[in-house]
Amino acid sequence: MAAPPCQGKVQGLRVLIKGTGLKIFHLMSGAPYGGVERQALRLAALLAREKVPQRAMFARDPARAKAFDALGVPPIEMDFPSRFAFLDRRQINSTIKRFAPDVVISWTPDVAAMVQKGDFVHLGRLGTSFDHQELLNKCQHLFTPSLARANAAMVAGWSVQQVHVLPHLPMLEDERKAAPMSRKALYTPPTAKLIFTSMRLLRKQGLETLLDAIARLSGYYLWIAGDGADREALGAAAHERGVKPRVRFLGWQDNLVPYLTACDVFVYPAKQEDVGDAVVEAWAAGAPVIAADSLGPGLLIKHKENGLLVPVDDAVNLAEAIKWITGDPALAPKLRAEGAKAFAETFAMDKVAPQYLDLLNKLSAKTAASIL
Repeated sequence: MAAPPCQGKVQGLRVLIKGTGLKIFHLMSGAPYGGVERQALRLAALLAREKVPQRAMFARDPARAKAFDALGVPPIEMDFPSRFAFLDRRQINSTIKRFAPDVVISWTPDVAAMVQKGDFVHLGRLGTSFDHQELLNKCQHLFTPSLARANAAMVAGWSVQQVHVLPHLPMLEDERKAAPMSRKALYTPPTAKLIFTSMRLLRKQGLETLLDAIARLSGYYLWIAGDGADREALGAAAHERGVKPRVRFLGWQDNLVPYLTACDVFVYPAKQEDVGDAVVEAWAAGAPVIAADSLGPGLLIKHKENGLLVPVDDAVNLAEAIKWITGDPALAPKLRAEGAKAFAETFAMDKVAPQYLDLLNKLSAKTAASIL
């Protein structure tokens, strides 16, 4: 992280040197659970390790406040959205002004739209789609884990200098130390073959294909981590297929490691997925991976080397792939080892963290230059 060219004594200018001067303000509305919230916490943990002063402002959530506070990042809770948008806007901008950050990170587009211009760089996260692009128009820069989303932003008028593709931050060391989940606690026989998946519970996104595959397999159990609008409908779908006694809906799980280390195979059946963070998390935890050949996983997985790819929405091939991994004593160890290697080479914290730190420091240097 290089210092900006201005090193002299300039009245009112914060001189930015590695380890000093950089101040980050995290802002999000926030749901009780979600990948965005988990990424915000991981970045806060990374910056806390680097001794970067931070504040985090988000919709009222005692559990999230406790998590940020444990990192040494003072949490500021707000009732969002309140009855009047002008009150939200006033509270957000007055809080930012008091902290005087170098970079404001808007993790969700609804709060990004409320941030007024100031002596900082406004960095917005481009989420699962570009549907809410108008809410991000007050941002000066965007970051996203997806090249497809970055391209959509540039088609909409953002420049290549404004849009930054950054991998998802990987799980932290504390997360990786979690013990495997007890099968007994989830009423799963110790001799059963255990399949695990984690995704948002929405119909027609791939979970029904996985249920169809499980219906073709005898003695296999399925654990599903995640939540979403179609939780009840997917439970009914499991019942219709006669597999509900062998399926466990776990709800949202902040830490997936206990489940990834307990399972025989991690399966990611998403039909439309432009990033592969679920695959990367499984690699990090040492689970062999099968994924539908959608865009994100398809770019990551080398078939039969560090995972298996099956056609999208193909229950027959998915069931055969599951049987292959669990039936071949040499295949699963090979996929585990190659997956761990792929993670270490590209997605481990020592590879990803410098990309975030470099971007934030560059944006902060632009703030300093603008003050001049």
